[in-house]
Formats: sequence, structure tokens, C-alpha cells
Amino acid sequence: MGSKITYAIIIIISRMPFFILYGFSSFLAFVLEYIISYRKDVIMENLSKSFPEKTEKELNIIRSEFYKSFSDQMVETLKLFTISKEDLSERLVYDNPELILKWIKEERSVVIASGHYGNWEYPSSFPFALPGFNQYNIIYAPVENEYIDKKILDSRERYGCHMISMRNTFREILKQPNHGQFYGFIFDQSPHKSLVKYDLEFLNQTTPVHLGTEQVAKKKNAVVIAVRVYRVKRGFYRVESEIITDKPQELQKYEITHKLFSHLEGVIKDNPAQWLWSHKRWKYKRGVDYNI
Repeated sequence: MGSKITYAIIIIISRMPFFILYGFSSFLAFVLEYIISYRKDVIMENLSKSFPEKTEKELNIIRSEFYKSFSDQMVETLKLFTISKEDLSERLVYDNPELILKWIKEERSVVIASGHYGNWEYPSSFPFALPGFNQYNIIYAPVENEYIDKKILDSRERYGCHMISMRNTFREILKQPNHGQFYGFIFDQSPHKSLVKYDLEFLNQTTPVHLGTEQVAKKKNAVVIAVRVYRVKRGFYRVESEIITDKPQELQKYEITHKLFSHLEGVIKDNPAQWLWSHKRWKYKRGVDYNI
């Protein structure tokens, strides 16, 4: 019963016009920053270690802008439950879609990789923004509440995406053909310490990483493309694509993963406030929580 009431509230909020949602977002950002100081210590620690050259004043400006971006992301995610195809297509535009679409003609599969930057939920619009692939597979992390998780899946799949739980990624992907498939990954999550197989230097810190994006690309001989979903103005985003490799099986082990994190680091440094700084990205330490 509680889940159904929660979902009903989500739908009511989702149907509100954007100007009301963004008014609420501005209020929420104020509350997060000045009333409850949401994860302030985590955010400042992450920022100070990532940008040791910046002053405290500069870091506080980034933190303040992050709260605004984070609040917008939350209301925009709620809006996805009811947003129309036409509205979403105006709010997410591709700078260079030909970089992705060209591989359809060559009967290749494509791995699209992005971080928690800008609005990482809007690309669930891929099926109508980039037509031609046989299937659009988006890897996602399920929420604990089964009822809400099902409603989220229904929302994301209504325009043609096929959502694949992180728990079943390889099981499902191995069943699919090696051509005509589209795989969407958010690759900068922190793996559980028991699952850490590799780490690298990212934003001046030793960072445990997931290897799934690279493993799928090599297994399927898929073209790897990194994307940056960046805000051009409030509520409107563009997607900039950059090819990482079209020969994944020829690259050394971990090379794709290094290239992806190098790309993301450049994106973050260009506009730090749009990345997810409240996440405890560096909570596991080598030699303490995990060993390689």
C-alpha cells in the first residue's frame, strides 16, 4: 500500500509543469545546502582531494552549484515518468549523432559509456533519437522496492529501451547477437569492495572501478563511444560523443577503462558542478578494504 501511495505522489509531481518543478528544485537546493547541509563533508572532501589547487572559496562555489544541479536532476528524473516524446526530444539533442549512427551500416554493435554527469537519466530517449539499432540495452541498478522498481522500468522502456539489471548483465548480453545492438553503461559507480578487480588514478585518487563496460565491448567486438550529457540551459541538454575505439579486441587489458576515465576526468574538470559529488566514490582503500 505504501509503495502505491509513493508512486501516486511521484506521478502527481511528474505531471506538474517544468516551471513549478524548477521552482521546487530551487527551494530544495536551498534546503540541501543551508538547512540540512546534505553530505557537505563528503562533497567537500571529494572536491578538495580532486582539486587540491583550488581555494576553499572556489570549492564552495562548486559545491553550491552542485546542489542546484543535483536538485534539477531529481525533479527531471521524476518528470521522466510522464514526459512526452516530443518534449524530451527538444530537451536532449545530439551534437554529432553520425558518430554513433555510422556503425549501423557496418552492422556493428555500439557501447555508449557515460558518467554521473549532467543529466544521466535523459538518454533513456536513445531509441527515438538514434533510430536503427535492433535493440537498445540500458544497464541499470535496481532499487530495493520491487513495486517502484517495476514502475521505473515501465517508464524507461515505454520508448523502446530494454533495461538490463546489473545483476544479469552478462547473462543477458551473451545471448544477444554481436551486431546491431546498443549498450548503454554508466561506468563510474563504485564497486563493492568484495568485487574490486582493478583500480586506477582518477581525479588524483586511487579509484576502484567496474570493468563491465570494457568486458562487454571486447566480448561483442563493439565500438566504444564516450558521451558527455551536458547542460546548455536549465532543463535542456546536449550530448557530445567521442569515439574511444572501434577495435576493442586489439587494445591491451584495462586500456578501454583507462581511456573512459581519462575522458570523464576531462569532462569533470571542464565543469565540475555537474558531476555527482555527494557519492562516496572513494570509501574503499587498497590494502585496507580490498587487495588486488
